[in-house]
Amino acid sequence: MTDQEKKGRLWTLFHVFFKISAVSVGGGLTMLPLMSKEFSEDRKWITEEEMVDVVAIVQSVPGIIAVNMAILIGQRAAGLAGVFAAAVGVVLPPVIVIIAIAALLFQLSGNETMDHIFLGVRAAVSALILLSVIKMGRSVLKGTIPIVIALLGFLLLVLFDVDAVGMIIGAAIVGLGLGGIQYLRLKKASGGAGK
Repeated sequence: MTDQEKKGRLWTLFHVFFKISAVSVGGGLTMLPLMSKEFSEDRKWITEEEMVDVVAIVQSVPGIIAVNMAILIGQRAAGLAGVFAAAVGVVLPPVIVIIAIAALLFQLSGNETMDHIFLGVRAAVSALILLSVIKMGRSVLKGTIPIVIALLGFLLLVLFDVDAVGMIIGAAIVGLGLGGIQYLRLKKASGGAGK
């Protein structure tokens, strides 16, 4: 990649993350469909599978999901400079909004018009999160075992209020176990074929 291309990528990372962060209310998960479209579908800087891995990683590590996503995608697209460009882009809009809201907080509280605006925003955020679930489900839930694990995880979260971190660790252990079983089967099959 030439210096000119790298500068272009850095500007694009900053601009796209700034734009997405400015219009996405509700956190990192609401940004996911927009990030997926920008970086996976439009620019092809990251594959669908890598995007799913990014989501799994950012939900498993401490920190703000949106910033973690910006760091991982920025690093993948343009190295360390990409990390800074994407992170600054994603952090700047909320900082500006928080400063503005802090200045107007007392004037806005109890305002019926603002309550209606936030009601509409919450509904839109719910739709964006649902879209994220559907898009991720299409690329991840291929086969009976992933579907069973997803349904079991959903039921554990909804019905029994299981800790999400514990569930992620448990699912990772199950995945590791299933991978080990598959490896042993393949090894046994290849060993048997050679005799």
